[in-house]
Amino acid sequence: MLHGLNDNSISLTQYMGIKPIEIEDNARVDDRDVLHIGSLQFKVIHTPGHTIGGTCLYCETENMLFSGDTLFRGTWGRTDLPTSNFEEIINSITDKLMILPDDTIVYPGHGKSTMIELEKPIYLELKPRKI
Repeated sequence: MLHGLNDNSISLTQYMGIKPIEIEDNARVDDRDVLHIGSLQFKVIHTPGHTIGGTCLYCETENMLFSGDTLFRGTWGRTDLPTSNFEEIINSITDKLMILPDDTIVYPGHGKSTMIELEKPIYLELKPRKI
């Protein structure tokens, strides 16, 4: 079983006032796996920090990254949740996402999209993002 999949203290279902999750793990994706969706290929990038199993999906041919709650426009995902870790999310972003091409469009789990080149100053130069 995946860590926390059925653990309400990690999924925070009670905190959010929803029913406990009832799901079984039947597949697993690892860092650098490739997922095929239609004619597109997405590379799995393991990005722990927001959660222990944080993952982003990168499509090189379309220059796009689905970053979930790892990277947002001008900031990173929360690190005050069970299994979160501030140092890990910053390392995930710096070491795994900021090396993608500058013109990669980033689609976060919610909020406005951005581009890698616009986020680099925050992580590589420690400057605030220009609006």
